[in-house]
Amino acid sequence: METRTDVRALAETLRASIAGEVIEPGDAAFGDATQLWSDRSTSRPAIVARVATAMDVQRVLRLTPPDVRIAARGRGHDWAGRAHAQDGVTVDLSGMRGVEIDPTARTARVQGGASLGDLADAAAQHGLAAAVGTVSDVGVVGLAVGGGYGPYLGTRGLAADAIVSAEIVLADGSIVVASDEEHPSLLWALRGGGGNFGIVTMLEIALAELPVVLAGPIAFSTEEMGRVLTALDDLFPTVPDQLSIAPAVTSGPDGAPMLLVSVTWQGSEADGRPWVRRIEEAGTPLMSEVHPVTPAQALHALDGMFPAGRHYTLRTVSLPRLSPAVVEALEAGERWRTSPLTAVNIHHFHGAATRVDAAHSPWALRDSHVMVELIATTPGAEGHDAEVAWADRLLRELQAHGLPAAYPNLLPPTDVARAGATFGDNLARLHAVKAQVDPTRRLSATSIGHAGG
Repeated sequence: METRTDVRALAETLRASIAGEVIEPGDAAFGDATQLWSDRSTSRPAIVARVATAMDVQRVLRLTPPDVRIAARGRGHDWAGRAHAQDGVTVDLSGMRGVEIDPTARTARVQGGASLGDLADAAAQHGLAAAVGTVSDVGVVGLAVGGGYGPYLGTRGLAADAIVSAEIVLADGSIVVASDEEHPSLLWALRGGGGNFGIVTMLEIALAELPVVLAGPIAFSTEEMGRVLTALDDLFPTVPDQLSIAPAVTSGPDGAPMLLVSVTWQGSEADGRPWVRRIEEAGTPLMSEVHPVTPAQALHALDGMFPAGRHYTLRTVSLPRLSPAVVEALEAGERWRTSPLTAVNIHHFHGAATRVDAAHSPWALRDSHVMVELIATTPGAEGHDAEVAWADRLLRELQAHGLPAAYPNLLPPTDVARAGATFGDNLARLHAVKAQVDPTRRLSATSIGHAGG
């Protein structure tokens, strides 16, 4: 926007047109309205439109001039600032958190601002569960349309794979429902192609009957890190779909480093306990707290680990396996780590997630692999640059053994090549859908580039 007058005029127009709230710099609510999960982000919009309905979203898109940038904010669990349109308009869906469960159809209708915790808690009341991630305050829409790694990869696939239909407001303000019957190419793109095709105001998500899981952490000393990770690498090719093993290099409550292996088993406790013992036998556990819990309880168990308001910078790499060279690099990375809040999370992609074809989802990275998150974390700005340098150094070491593709949801906006590699031969079709629904590229979340460059 060229002048303050332009901003004020648009704000007044939107304020008179939507049922929700319009917030500008100088308003008391602006600080909270622009706060993201990572306090590191400096992106700030000129206007926040806190919408209440899909019609509100439609009016914002139709009334905002086409040359003004627009972004969508769900839960704001974002490290790179993509939830805000710098000097533009942020469409804030955080007040739209409704979740409706159909226990007969085993589906959930989830509004655009709902969190994974909202979904898991509602589904648990009916003995059902969704494919979720690992942090309860992450937005359902952001996770699902951007892929969605989590503990149910083996049985349910990516969170994206569970999308049944979507209500979405396109760049021109039209409201459509994408389903297998209507706008099937758009639905296909939304199953992992990112928030590039409009603003999703409702997702219909497939659920599974799952009243109880066997879940919890097993902790090892980082002195045993090499031994344990090597044992897990040997174990990964043999694990059944029902088992999720997610190692993390982190710190305990006292700040001491540890290797924390999160286990989730979907099935009877009797069948799951032998697998738990095999993981325990990978080293000498400092503690093992794997117990029957609801999927919602399992999700909320890690709520305190990555709270909003800290400074976070993320890096990610996908690897064929935890090879000896990779394990050696991770061991070195632990020695370099200086902030006790900094962590490494590892996700094992296997089972049902590897058996989804290109007709269902644009996600082409379907071979078994591990996805590694490097989470540089400090309480505030002090010392954060050093932690980012740690993450970049470890990323370089790991990329020497990595795949061309990486998880787009965690990449910086500039890393178009690795994001695009995730979609492989499907990238051209994604570009075609983008050209159809948003030819002026008004909306952008996941970095997929565009046809011709």
